[in-house]
Amino acid sequence: MTKTALIVVTKPNKVLQFLPKIKNCIKNTLYILLLSENKLANTNTQIKKLGSGACFAPSIIQLYKDTLQLNLDVRILLSGVREPSVSKITTNKRVEVVYMDSLLNKNKRGYLSTLLTNKTLDCDFVSSNEMEDDDITRQNFQTESCKTYNNVVLGGTFDRLHTGHKILLSEAVLHCQKKITVGVTDLEMLKTKKLWELIEPTEVRIKNVLEFLQEIEPRLEYEVVPIKDMFGPTKDDPTFEMIVVSAETVGGSAKVNEVRLRNGLNQLEVHSVPLLPENYKDDEIEEDKVSSGNNRLRLLGTILQPPLKRPNLPVEPYIIGLTGGIASGKTAVSEYLQTLGAHVINADKLGHEVYQVGKPTYQNILTEFGEKVCRQDGSIDRSALGSIVFGDKHKLLKLNSIVWPAIRDLLNERITNFVQTHGKHNIIVFEAALLLQAKWDDYCHEVWTCIVPPEEAIDRITERDGLSEGQARQRLDSQMSNVEQVRAANVVFCTLWTKAYTRKQVDRAWIELQQRTPFSKAANIDDDKDKTATHIADEKS
Repeated sequence: MTKTALIVVTKPNKVLQFLPKIKNCIKNTLYILLLSENKLANTNTQIKKLGSGACFAPSIIQLYKDTLQLNLDVRILLSGVREPSVSKITTNKRVEVVYMDSLLNKNKRGYLSTLLTNKTLDCDFVSSNEMEDDDITRQNFQTESCKTYNNVVLGGTFDRLHTGHKILLSEAVLHCQKKITVGVTDLEMLKTKKLWELIEPTEVRIKNVLEFLQEIEPRLEYEVVPIKDMFGPTKDDPTFEMIVVSAETVGGSAKVNEVRLRNGLNQLEVHSVPLLPENYKDDEIEEDKVSSGNNRLRLLGTILQPPLKRPNLPVEPYIIGLTGGIASGKTAVSEYLQTLGAHVINADKLGHEVYQVGKPTYQNILTEFGEKVCRQDGSIDRSALGSIVFGDKHKLLKLNSIVWPAIRDLLNERITNFVQTHGKHNIIVFEAALLLQAKWDDYCHEVWTCIVPPEEAIDRITERDGLSEGQARQRLDSQMSNVEQVRAANVVFCTLWTKAYTRKQVDRAWIELQQRTPFSKAANIDDDKDKTATHIADEKS
């Protein structure tokens, strides 16, 4: 399968006939170059300029819509509609095959090969006569107003660039002659967004935006900056002439112009780009538009970063550390994993064991905290102990130094006993709220984390444990934040929504886990797919 391909398009609507033929042949990236037939003539005569790139914005939008179904990183190169002739075709990724929507004779093939600066040595060229089905109605480029501006500005989150972002950025390029400024919202502005903890770091988003812009049109000047409010540089830069916004943020552009008016600056021309409908929703909780929020939902239950290599840890059994803050839904996830075939060890239950009267840990706790943490029967009152340590960081550290090593030792004992009884070819889930803080993840092949928004966690704690809101918040604040837990996780679940949606995430994670564990067999994977399908059917019934 080809990783990267380029389509040279002289008639945008004809791309539709290409897609069914190439969609299963390309794995990662598809470049599309809009180019008129006369630009392929390779003559020294003066080539008439097509006009401002802005004229072709409708065709660009339609091309992105047509290729949305491919699930590829599609990038439409814009130099072909902006300059009289094309001197070179530059791409960040090496092109392995070139498709052409018209007949590709020897001269054109040679000319394209010369223009393409980053291609494999055995790059293949395929023309329309080799693609068959040449019966689609041919339409030329759609056009609109061709007005352009020297300095264009736009802003957004730009988390994991999707097709809507690419259209927005391309519109800015097509309407610009000199410089584009992009404001990328800093994380502090994003805490109201769905699953904001999964949003890429600001510096990563800035880098991705800049690389995309420089690739689709390298001749413009770009400045991509972080912004900490909705106005960014628009409130004081007198050089800006046009602002590009999505249809849902037009109101924000009006506020920008109000601020500029108060500051004695020119009013910005506003160019609104329609939202892109989401035609392939994965679940009813997703938005009806193509969005980063939908993409983050689809990341739940998938590998966000590869597991760390732990050479000192035996390959088998394969151990998953399941963690998350208080009331994040860990137990519901671990119980479901158990029905799928995992063996679950619960750190809280191990903790109860090490607290038992007569255990070394029991005596160490009494020595450190006194008999005031004991019930009348002599057992440890964990609620009383908790009220002491949760408000005193030094005492909490002392308690942890007593309890954590004991739980670790008991965990290793439980794993050894399980292997002796059931063999190594198994998956063990170790559920522990303090997995990361206690460094128990050193004994796990992967870390899976459950999160919910803090306010949801507080509501659950007060309802479940009968604590006040203040007490619940204090306990929550004593733990790692969602952001810290997500950064350390290989897989993330969010239990905010229905039980069925949580299980859907877990099913996805479980099936992918079977495919990467060293002792999994294809038959086992098929069995797991059948098992998860049965669970989903049960949820719907």
